[in-house]
Amino acid sequence: MEILIGFPEGEMLATRLAEALALPLHQAALHRFPDGESLVRLEAAPTRAIIVRSLNQPNDKLVELQWLAGALRERGCTELTLVAPYLAYMRQDMEFNPGEVVSQRIMGRWLGGLFDCIVTVDPHLHRTHDLGEVFPGSRCAALTAGPLLGDWARRQGADASWVILGPDEESAHLVQGAAQTAGAQPLVGLKVRRGDHDVSVGLPEGTDLTGRTVLLVDDIVSSGSTLIDAAKVAYAHGAARVLAATVHAVFPMERMAAFQAAGIGTVVSADGIPHPTNAIGLADLIAESLVTV
Repeated sequence: MEILIGFPEGEMLATRLAEALALPLHQAALHRFPDGESLVRLEAAPTRAIIVRSLNQPNDKLVELQWLAGALRERGCTELTLVAPYLAYMRQDMEFNPGEVVSQRIMGRWLGGLFDCIVTVDPHLHRTHDLGEVFPGSRCAALTAGPLLGDWARRQGADASWVILGPDEESAHLVQGAAQTAGAQPLVGLKVRRGDHDVSVGLPEGTDLTGRTVLLVDDIVSSGSTLIDAAKVAYAHGAARVLAATVHAVFPMERMAAFQAAGIGTVVSADGIPHPTNAIGLADLIAESLVTV
């Protein structure tokens, strides 16, 4: 028997994915004790299971995944797949300063030891070029939501007059996927980061955005500093309107006032992480991958 398992905070995506795969959905129940320990409950003993959980705010979630995966193995599960639309601890892929722990490698060994297959969406990989480098010997897939961002733009009226702008080279794959689907012009900037909230974005020399609608795209929006600076630069180059679409929205909604003050008329996100800005569904993209991975 194969089932799909969801967690309380991600119920909507798990429900849509179970429907797309025609699998029975079982929801894991959680209890947090006063001392911070977690109790996980699931009344099922499948031979194959797909667990769906985004790993934003990851620490408690990772421990709970360890408990659940271990319990399912004890009950005879022979095939365990993790669908983590957002995959945590990927940005630390090298020792930037002496003594820093390279979390990406350790996370790869940890999750790779728990699951037979891992599927994620637009992971924040930086210098790692392939998810297989993180999970050597495991089946894995790094999907991209770029075309889905472009499809959203097309539904808003995007055409060849629109520009799809990514803040840096790491966003180039999103820019290309979104621009191709939307029929818009791709443009990739250059980002300089001096701190978590100190970011500047530049555009290629000679860029002219006069009178054009610009859609900013990025894999994740957390503080929103990159979006705000990119919007300012777009307007400085003549843009008439600026919108934004991200795959993973982790910013507090209080930041929307700052986005609006910077002239960003709309901010939308994919639904891998539940967020008030969710407007782009990932279930069909993930379901198609699970059939072949």
